[in-house]
Amino acid sequence: MLRHATTKTRRTTAVLDFLAPTASKVQPQPLVTKPSKRHDTEKLAAFPVSNIKQRIAVSDPDINFFDEKVVELRLALKAGDIARVGELWLQLEDRKLLRLLGRELRGFSERAARLCLTDKTEPWDADERRVVEGIAIAAACEGAVNALTTCMITHIKRSDSQAALDLYRRFLVYSSYQTAPERLPSSTREDVEDANGLALNILGDQLSHQPTFSLVLAAIAAHALEDSFEGALKIILDNPVRINQSVQKEFMASFDDASFRAKVQSYVRRLDIARLISRHHSLSTHITNLASNQDLSRIQKLYQAIIDGLNGPEPYLAAHNSQKSRQRPVVVQEINWAAFLTGFLRCHRRDLAENLWNDMLKHGVQPGVITWTALLDGFDSMGEADAASTSWDNMASQGIRPGILTYRAVISTLFNARRPDDAIEKFAIFKQELANGSLPDTGDALPVYNTVLHGLLNNGRPGDADALLQNLRQKGPKPDIVSYNTFLRHHGRRGEFRAVSVLLERLREDGLTGDAFTFSSVLSALLKVGRTDATDIVLSLMKKQNVEPNVAVFSAIIDQQLREPSEQGLRTAMELLQKMEMNPDAQPNDVTYTGVLASLHRQVWPNTALAEECRRYVLKRMKERNIRSNRHVWRNPEPEGLQGALNYYREMTSRKVPMNYDTWYILLHGLISREEWTVADEMVEDLLRYIKPVGALESLVGRIQRRTAWRMRHLQYNMHRLSREE
Repeated sequence: MLRHATTKTRRTTAVLDFLAPTASKVQPQPLVTKPSKRHDTEKLAAFPVSNIKQRIAVSDPDINFFDEKVVELRLALKAGDIARVGELWLQLEDRKLLRLLGRELRGFSERAARLCLTDKTEPWDADERRVVEGIAIAAACEGAVNALTTCMITHIKRSDSQAALDLYRRFLVYSSYQTAPERLPSSTREDVEDANGLALNILGDQLSHQPTFSLVLAAIAAHALEDSFEGALKIILDNPVRINQSVQKEFMASFDDASFRAKVQSYVRRLDIARLISRHHSLSTHITNLASNQDLSRIQKLYQAIIDGLNGPEPYLAAHNSQKSRQRPVVVQEINWAAFLTGFLRCHRRDLAENLWNDMLKHGVQPGVITWTALLDGFDSMGEADAASTSWDNMASQGIRPGILTYRAVISTLFNARRPDDAIEKFAIFKQELANGSLPDTGDALPVYNTVLHGLLNNGRPGDADALLQNLRQKGPKPDIVSYNTFLRHHGRRGEFRAVSVLLERLREDGLTGDAFTFSSVLSALLKVGRTDATDIVLSLMKKQNVEPNVAVFSAIIDQQLREPSEQGLRTAMELLQKMEMNPDAQPNDVTYTGVLASLHRQVWPNTALAEECRRYVLKRMKERNIRSNRHVWRNPEPEGLQGALNYYREMTSRKVPMNYDTWYILLHGLISREEWTVADEMVEDLLRYIKPVGALESLVGRIQRRTAWRMRHLQYNMHRLSREE
């Protein structure tokens, strides 16, 4: 258990994810005429050939031929003349002109989808089927998947899972021969946030011919029809596409059988867990983001799903390599456990961290250096230096050698706890082991030095920090942009522009280029010394360093300026925002606007009138650009007065915006400071229905409850005294 990791003893149990022309409007479905049989349909079944996507020079006769046949193809599709469609498509394919369809291909795919047989009882003519399926596969290889998805759905509804899976396999074979196409725009945006809230690219450098979620979902449904979760699991692991709720909802609407829909949805939920577990870095990033927002409920839900995958009636996850099999092909690695451990501790839930540690032991997973490092990182976020020191000693007593990141974690914890001498002592041991070659991955030691630089500056030892930086420049490891940004932030906040200038020159000498944090620090320093042209100076500096002031850079600088609630920073941020709006190459997006709005809500601004004016401006611009605010905007800090706080609370409740740890803390703290005890009682009652308060939040809840109990006793005493007087 976790408490064993933090109790001094020699015998310790091992512890703790537009521009395409809109697809043509759907016309009334035409009656499919019965075409005559043509021998061309036999040849069509062999498409598409591998050279369909070759970039070729097109002669004038070919262009004229293409224009003529495309018009005929549209008419044949509209008339439902499948045989003629197949003949025309084959002619275009034979002359290698299909690629010229380009973005119009999506519209052809949607029309071809309407040629699939809808009557489950009527046999599908073999020649017509070959034509439609051939076109569907060819279109899907170009990125237009509507027809192929519809064909697979048709087979599933006819209880022919093998026909659906055969189409999927043919698509994979044909697409593997293709060169990468230009991605066609999707009207359903299949690259949006997945069911687990992972709004980042978790697929890495994925090949562009990899099937989209709709095709993978159709293959999963076919396996569900066969009761083969194992087959569906292989599909998602071979093609780990992100879950898209809107596509899933539209797909499920194709089936009338509620029990089958529920079965497929159950498959998808479990398969998505397996996909996430198989992508360690993405899962860790996802949990870190959730913990940063104190979104404990989603972390718990995800963790419980993993435990169910290990212990449920149909386990599909393995706790260690010895359990790995075709039925359980995904192993929950130590890095996965470690990510949840840190996440729970960052949400101030030491009890959940203890349970996780015990779960690891129960499943035969011995915590190693990765887990102990995660434990130390968690204690760092909680400010528990004593627990971190004790855990370090217990780790050593169990024969586990610390790694570079383990040293970084404990040094950071000690510095943040204002124990610089202890941190420097650990740093000395680190350098000695590094020199002796006792540590692995010695090339990754710079993060430890950067942590020490940050700690020295934060603990009032700038001389020691500067000496260390000079030593790094001379003897290595060479400082990076993080090293310099640490100093720039320190001196920029103090308006020490001479020191900032020296650092910029050193940065240039070392061949480094500044990033958004660098330029924001310079901007802060210029503002501190009263430069009214600070923004223009920084933009000029960026230009000299060949840094393009794009949306990401602008947004990051604006965010940095709004971190501290100063009128100067607010005015500078709004000036940058307006410069973005006038720059066609750096137009602000939803991240920019919602980030500004969130900062306006989160901080207590000295000039409330200015902050309100900025808030109205941002909301107006968001409305004009059809941008909706997300949940982070509503993590409200200290609005002016009780009514403002209650308005935020009611709006969050009505919009079903989750109330996380920080939100409850800020709200209750504001009510206590205003001595609004009656309202605070109501809020505590609401809070206890959703979460278990711990740490600082638990202290606030206890304070309100004690005050309530005192008021009740006082009221009873007064009533008793009044009755005696009567």
